[in-house]
Amino acid sequence: MALEDSKHRDLHITRSGLEVLHTQINGDIEPAPYNQLLGVRLVDAREGAVELTCQMKPEFLNKIGSGHGGFISSLLDNACGLAADTVSRPGHAFTTMDLHVRMLRPVTLASGVLRVVGEVEKSGRSVAVTTGKLFAEDGTLLASATSSLFVLDV
Repeated sequence: MALEDSKHRDLHITRSGLEVLHTQINGDIEPAPYNQLLGVRLVDAREGAVELTCQMKPEFLNKIGSGHGGFISSLLDNACGLAADTVSRPGHAFTTMDLHVRMLRPVTLASGVLRVVGEVEKSGRSVAVTTGKLFAEDGTLLASATSSLFVLDV
């Protein structure tokens, strides 16, 4: 279905989502093209949770000099989705149904290397509920999100 354009589709058919993520962390496969564009790096994945990093850059700022809401939402969506993938079975993947983002503090260039954590709150046969948190390099919580995702057959 949706993964027919993915060059790693075969991996999603034969391996669990967590196994696929470990393959990416180990450098055996490339991150998704969108993550490459943003410079998002998956640094940890375990059942129910992931951690990503991304260097804050001027290209990610809005007109008033803080992080663009779309950029912040993308990071949180990424973490929520990849967290859900850690509990997916071979032949399945998750995709976002909804995403609710809360901007808590401005994201600025001084935020440095951003750390994004995603966790699974609940996972069922067809839907997972996840949370995401975005932190500045100094550990300050900048934004959070909740997301519902549904299972796709690969």
